[in-house]
Amino acid sequence: MSTLPHKRLGSRGPWLVLIHGYMVDGGMFLPVEDSLAQHYRLLIPDLRGYGSAWNWPGPYTLRQRAEDVLPLIQQYASEEKVWVLGYSMGGVIAQLLATLAPGQIEGLILGCTFAYKPLTTIEQWQGRLLPRILRLLPPASLANLLYPQVFGHDTFPAEVIEWYKKVLQRTRLEVLLADAAEIFKVDMRPLLPKIPHPALVLGGGADLIVPPHHSRLLAEKLPHSQLILYPGAGHALIFTHRRPFVRDIHRFILAVSRTSGVPNRHSALSQSPQ
Repeated sequence: MSTLPHKRLGSRGPWLVLIHGYMVDGGMFLPVEDSLAQHYRLLIPDLRGYGSAWNWPGPYTLRQRAEDVLPLIQQYASEEKVWVLGYSMGGVIAQLLATLAPGQIEGLILGCTFAYKPLTTIEQWQGRLLPRILRLLPPASLANLLYPQVFGHDTFPAEVIEWYKKVLQRTRLEVLLADAAEIFKVDMRPLLPKIPHPALVLGGGADLIVPPHHSRLLAEKLPHSQLILYPGAGHALIFTHRRPFVRDIHRFILAVSRTSGVPNRHSALSQSPQ
């Protein structure tokens, strides 16, 4: 089986696999990859249907994406456990990895993600409307529509905006529709109490795409979790809060490694933007 197109960075420390979200590719980790690579050996794949894997055939399911990542992990870390950082849709894939190959996983970092997306009436309506919007709008118009919700009102360098638009333009409608259906169908809630790994849940207090009630639910259901919500942060906190994002990941992994254990259940923190 072919391994996913990927980037490998760093030469020391534990393995850390970075799994990107919906409508983007592994390039979303550019703001933090250099800082993380100082402490970890990074594997950053493009998921099936995205980025350099844009032409990989289906099925485009979240489970298939998790199964795609496993050979990559085994190629580089067959005799080691890995940390998995999943962001947005990638966070669900990280949860699936923990259930499919629990012995291969050291711990989880779940950023701006969810266990069950249509928790509220508004989110249920979003699930119904998104396929219609995808079919109606060309990629450039879709990018302009979604940009304020994803990135908020912060000012970003022109190259970030162009990267976002190019990735969206390259992704086929078939992939976007399939993942939209998956995102609003998957329900990880029954499986969360069975995940034994230490988990750091990171969320934005002002996230419009994945509101903070999703982060709280994950931290409540995962047996060994720590929750950090960044006040005022949106869904793109990996861009806007990259320093505290990297800092808190590093602190968490160090704490777990030093104690050879897991954090206290539902240990909750709240960090201010720095």
